[in-house]
Order: sequence, then structure tokens, then C-alpha cells
Amino acid sequence: MKSELVENRIIVWNIEDSKKLFSEGYYGKPIGIPKPKIEEIDAPLILDLIEGLYLLENKKNYH
Repeated sequence: MKSELVENRIIVWNIEDSKKLFSEGYYGKPIGIPKPKIEEIDAPLILDLIEGLYLLENKKNYH
């Protein structure tokens, strides 16, 4: 799963990857959707750095 470091956040730009990652443990927040349901996600996902580190260390196919 590809992502990009922007300032102090990690962004998953691919919408399908965003849905998958969010559905696997409610990681991150979709841009512009305050209380998302998995089926409503149609935006990139923003992760905190600590979430990215956790996913990387736990081998969630995240890079």
C-alpha cells in the first residue's frame, strides 16, 4: 500500500487502499468525512505518524 508523508501526516491517496486500511482497524481519518462508515469512504485517508509506525511494525503491507 503506497502512502506519502506530508508535513507530519501520512496520506493514503488510493481510495480502495483507504477503505481497506480503515476497515481493518479504523486506522486514520478520511479527508472531509467527520464520522465515516466504511462504505462512505471516497476520500484519501490521513494517518498520524504513530499510526503509520504501528502499521509498519506490524507488517500491514504499509509503506
